[in-house]
Amino acid sequence: MKRRIVAEQLATQLFSTEEAVDTTLALMGDLIAAMPRARLEAGLAAGVGQQAVDHVLEAASGMAHVRRSLIAAHGALAEAKDQVGLRRVTLVGGGDKGEVDTPRGHLKAV
Repeated sequence: MKRRIVAEQLATQLFSTEEAVDTTLALMGDLIAAMPRARLEAGLAAGVGQQAVDHVLEAASGMAHVRRSLIAAHGALAEAKDQVGLRRVTLVGGGDKGEVDTPRGHLKAV
């Protein structure tokens, strides 16, 4: 039972982290789109603010790498779950894998 509780807590943290990264990427996309619009609305030359745009794009690329790494960690944790005897326990969260109306981070036997 203790393993299940620990696994549920860890899964909840993982799902929260994945959601935070996706939210951050979405916000960065909004910022990336807003920057050239602001330049155009202000009637500024094309080069104004380009370094800022470059930095935000670099940060977005880094966040994409973070997202890929979290996906890999998710898979590795799924394998670890099997290794500690929780193969038949599904840790549900974030609405993925076709689950419907299942509370986030709760365990469900399959």
